[in-house]
Amino acid sequence: MLERKIYPSLDIMKFIMAMLILTQHTCNEWAHSTGLIHAFFGLGNFAVPFFFTCSGFLFFSKLNMLNWKEQKNYYKQWSMRIGKMYLIWSIIYFCFVLTMWISNGFTLEKIINYLHRVFVFSTYYSTIWFLPALWVGVSICYWLKQHVSKRAIWVIIITLFVIGTLFGSYTNVITRIPTIASFNEWYMEIFITWRNGLFNGVPYVFIGILLSEDFGTKIPKNVSALATVIFCSLFILEAFCISHYKLSSATDMGFFMCFAIFFMINTLIKIDITQKPIWRHCRNLSMLIFLGQRLFLSAIPSILPICVKDTIITWSQPYIYILFITLTLGFSFIVEQLSSKYRFLKNLW
Repeated sequence: MLERKIYPSLDIMKFIMAMLILTQHTCNEWAHSTGLIHAFFGLGNFAVPFFFTCSGFLFFSKLNMLNWKEQKNYYKQWSMRIGKMYLIWSIIYFCFVLTMWISNGFTLEKIINYLHRVFVFSTYYSTIWFLPALWVGVSICYWLKQHVSKRAIWVIIITLFVIGTLFGSYTNVITRIPTIASFNEWYMEIFITWRNGLFNGVPYVFIGILLSEDFGTKIPKNVSALATVIFCSLFILEAFCISHYKLSSATDMGFFMCFAIFFMINTLIKIDITQKPIWRHCRNLSMLIFLGQRLFLSAIPSILPICVKDTIITWSQPYIYILFITLTLGFSFIVEQLSSKYRFLKNLW
């Protein structure tokens, strides 16, 4: 069996993207930064599509080297890994949910609402939704590749992407039509968000498939890098317009995002960086930062005295960023280091 190629450039960018998600959430929820600082940390919008596409690229790059039977086994093993990771993180975060229930009192409505979110979205309201969404995205693409023609796949992917983008980032435009508004209201009541494995995960995992099948091989690295800058800039402009003209409350599912991510990863996989242990640490830490940040941003604060939160909010913005970056990075580093001794901790990343 051929050895799967390692891409240090992707590992480095994973770490950067995970940090951008952390700082973006810190900016919005604790520091409440405005102006250029808020705009800069808004670059975290690139992170989730990047992780979807990168995961799709790596999964299908490995899959393409296997025979049919090996592919089935690899998909099952990968699904089990994602499932265990999601289960363990769900248990960790549920401890805080349960503590809040005990503190504020159980109600049947709370339990029903929680179970509803578990089945249609996530066991916790942020970040770990990525894991089931990634599984859905990869699983659907895996099935489509085996059972559907290439032309039909393109039609399905483009349809899902357009629907998700219109309802995700152009909500206030298309819901001017009463019938569409009623449909959107019905959908949101049941499925909570358009930012999920079907409308967000599938299109970006598919971009990963294209890259794994050398779709961008003939594009020179310099051209791809230039295209990355152009389309990232166009997405930032699109996001500004969505926000400024109040086209939607969410800006992270714009149309230009898919082109920006395609050229970004196509550029990164063409960059030859010598493999070093530090890049592997970046890869490990990126997932721990991505999935563990909510412990410090919301889970732990939810059970602390309200005066603690009030005190932190009064701090200057740099100190707030330093606090949450230090806590999240410190936690991630400790877990990674302990994983060599306590193997079960590897299920966290």
